[in-house]
Amino acid sequence: MIYRLPEISDKNILQEYVQEHYDNNETSISASLGLSFSEYPDWVEKIQKNALIGDEIWGKSLLYLCFDNNKLIGLLSIRYDFSESLTKKYGDIGYGVRPSERNKGYATIMLRYALSVCRERGKDKVILGCYKDNVASAATIQKNGGILMEENDNYNEGKISQYYLINL
Repeated sequence: MIYRLPEISDKNILQEYVQEHYDNNETSISASLGLSFSEYPDWVEKIQKNALIGDEIWGKSLLYLCFDNNKLIGLLSIRYDFSESLTKKYGDIGYGVRPSERNKGYATIMLRYALSVCRERGKDKVILGCYKDNVASAATIQKNGGILMEENDNYNEGKISQYYLINL
């Protein structure tokens, strides 16, 4: 797979990616950092800035487009500079795979890559979260060494989240 930051020239492929989610009755695009409701040039600028100098609140992070055979498969968010409180709320890594490419092992490969990036950046553990009813995401995390730490609905207004620890 190829992982890279988004560029202005990616607008059409990202619009198609978002549309596929909408066509699948999904209004929330995982790991997109507000792509679907942002002006595209502003979104790209924010992603580039977060990778280079970071954000006062969120720190440095990477949001990669993930390609296989020149097709955008998914998005991968690596938040390696989070504060402890943000890590506990959002997790250090987020990922999303387009509906037509799910159940093909891509999320597992993407997460494995994100873990290697976190190791390179000096992290010795990461926390990942997913909704309890997202069995596929939980399985992906577990395949990569995730151990369930806790379940709660503190941040999701009644929707149960699970939080996993992966030691690097």
